Amino acid sequence: MPCCFSSRTPVTLVLFLFLAFGLFAPSAMAAKTATEKVTLDFRDVEMTDLIQTVSELTGRNFVYDDTVRGKATIISPEEMSKDEAYEVFLAVLNIKGFTVVPSGKLNKIVPVRSAKESNLPTITEGERDATERYVTRLVPLQNVDASVVATTVLTPLIPKTSSVVAYTPSNTLIITDTAANIERLVEIIAQLDLPSALEQLEVISLNYAAADEVAQICSQVITQVTANPRRGRGATNVQSGGTNTASKVIPYDRTNALVVMASGDDLTTIRDLVSRLDEKQAQERSHINVYYLENADAETLGKTLNEIVTGVKTQSAQKQRAIKTPAQQQAAPLAGDAVTITADKPTNSLVINSSPEDYEVIKEIIRKLDIKRKQVFVEALILELSMDATKKLGTSLQGAAGVGSEGAVFGVTNQNGGIANLGDVDGDSVPDLLSQTVDGIMLGGLFNMINVTGADGNSMSVPALSALIDLSRTDADVNILSAPRLLTSDNEEAEIVVGSNVPIITSRLTNAVSTSTTTSSGLATSVSVERKDVALTLRFTPQVTDGDLVRLKVYQEITDIAQNSVGDVDQVGPTFTKRLLQNTVVAENGRTVVLGGLIGTNVQEVVTKVPFLGDIPLLGWLFKSKSKSEAKTNLLIFITPHIIKNGEDLAAVTSRSRGMMDRFKKVNLRKEGELEALEAELLNVADEAVTTTPAEGTMTAPVEETVPATDEATDTEESHEE
Repeated sequence: MPCCFSSRTPVTLVLFLFLAFGLFAPSAMAAKTATEKVTLDFRDVEMTDLIQTVSELTGRNFVYDDTVRGKATIISPEEMSKDEAYEVFLAVLNIKGFTVVPSGKLNKIVPVRSAKESNLPTITEGERDATERYVTRLVPLQNVDASVVATTVLTPLIPKTSSVVAYTPSNTLIITDTAANIERLVEIIAQLDLPSALEQLEVISLNYAAADEVAQICSQVITQVTANPRRGRGATNVQSGGTNTASKVIPYDRTNALVVMASGDDLTTIRDLVSRLDEKQAQERSHINVYYLENADAETLGKTLNEIVTGVKTQSAQKQRAIKTPAQQQAAPLAGDAVTITADKPTNSLVINSSPEDYEVIKEIIRKLDIKRKQVFVEALILELSMDATKKLGTSLQGAAGVGSEGAVFGVTNQNGGIANLGDVDGDSVPDLLSQTVDGIMLGGLFNMINVTGADGNSMSVPALSALIDLSRTDADVNILSAPRLLTSDNEEAEIVVGSNVPIITSRLTNAVSTSTTTSSGLATSVSVERKDVALTLRFTPQVTDGDLVRLKVYQEITDIAQNSVGDVDQVGPTFTKRLLQNTVVAENGRTVVLGGLIGTNVQEVVTKVPFLGDIPLLGWLFKSKSKSEAKTNLLIFITPHIIKNGEDLAAVTSRSRGMMDRFKKVNLRKEGELEALEAELLNVADEAVTTTPAEGTMTAPVEETVPATDEATDTEESHEE
């Protein structure tokens, strides 16, 4: 059963000296089965707790002082043996700058810088150890000078906490370092300790380029030069007897350096080649780059770039069957095989994963697309022009006859509306009868005047019979539906909707119901309702072209409830009217264009007459009237685009809109003042009417004074719409 140790295991530190299972306990109790597996999972564990856990796990005793402190994290998802766990422990100590030095049955934890002065284990030739513990190893050399190798090759490759000493009498290297690092150094030494005629040995440190890549290139160049000797160079690299004398370039990744053993000419060539290859690149070597956009939207631009990359991949796959020359292969600007572009919406940036070459191409495309777009301020005026040409022609007759001394009998005939009244009326109706002359032409009385008593008790004269010719005409009317002003970016859709959401009855279900407790029954009605938008919708998309022209794609729709519905509204629901205009126009900057046309025409002719009398030629017009109406409705849209190129244009538009708002407020304040003055005047007139007699005072004048107030209210509403 495997053991599992984690940072959550409670460990109590008692002493700096941990004796696992007793210092002199039997070996059978001090160690567990070697094949038992354990799992290490430490996150920010104290070093002291880690040492105690390893002591209990491996049965080793550790001694350390208070300089051993800090925290460590070990993530090991797979099980391992106890020996492997101990190697992990040594690696953690090495990272913290400590190592383990055996001392009898104890293991001292000491700083790495002083480890070489302690009793380190010594490894001789033939022994192999790849652990992270510090050891001393003896490496005898056969063909090269140990002092040269120590000072020229090994010293630059080891850390300052390690050491390498050449023992000249036996031509042996004494190296103190971790066992794993010494194994790597021995591999380099084995490549150098060969019989050859090479003259030079040098370590070249690299600053920017990778050691393995540069070593491979240098080896290929030297091989080509040796295979194709010129001017007698090849003879210097060949030794009699077939001994291998080829120059060697060995990479050492730990310090990113090259170990070179070559002839003088080859070493000069390698030095020159390395100086050309080890240069700082203009761009970062990382394949992941973040580009922060200034004007464009990251998601939209990312989608466009991904489509470009996808197209490049498709074209590359289609051309793989064809044979290309090297020049054609190098002409491809974007590889596209391993390019991924992800948009980060919160920062409005693009995360690009690609090679440095591809990133340069993509970055150039982004620079051309990430530009500040122009804006368009659109002023729109939507109005409905109703041309209602109504003509009326007719005759109204009225008469009076005295009945005693108490009143009069009037007969009224109005052919426009049929016979309105025919009967007895008293004197109070006389003013109403006479008021009909306002809308027509009053002819003279055909008979003598008759005296009747009016509402005030005074006697007044009216014609016994008079004729009223009704002749009128109605002109056009203009209704401003909306006057929106919207600011949007180039090629961005803008929309304004003004209206309401009304309920519509879609179905009605009536069921007969009855109760078991009573004999009564009834009808239960259920109604299904859905809602429909009744609104004015204006949607447009501007596109700025060359020459300060604006291409406008306009969509305008007006949905309303018809005044005259088809059928019973309670049964079939209301009738809706829909007026739609969709068009694309091109307008100059600041110029107004008008869109619209004839929506509908309605012609109606009505003749009203008295039977038989209205059919008499010529004289029949005294007993009939004719009404003819023709209604035409036009929906007009006035649109004025303004191109906003910079902040000055935007400030000018804002200032003009603010000025219109200020003028609107002033008009409202002026009208409010006039209304207050008119209200005060009406109150004064009312007070005077209370103190005067009916003959002297009248309410006609105050009523007439309210007409301008109605007009003022209408103007206020229209100004609000603008």
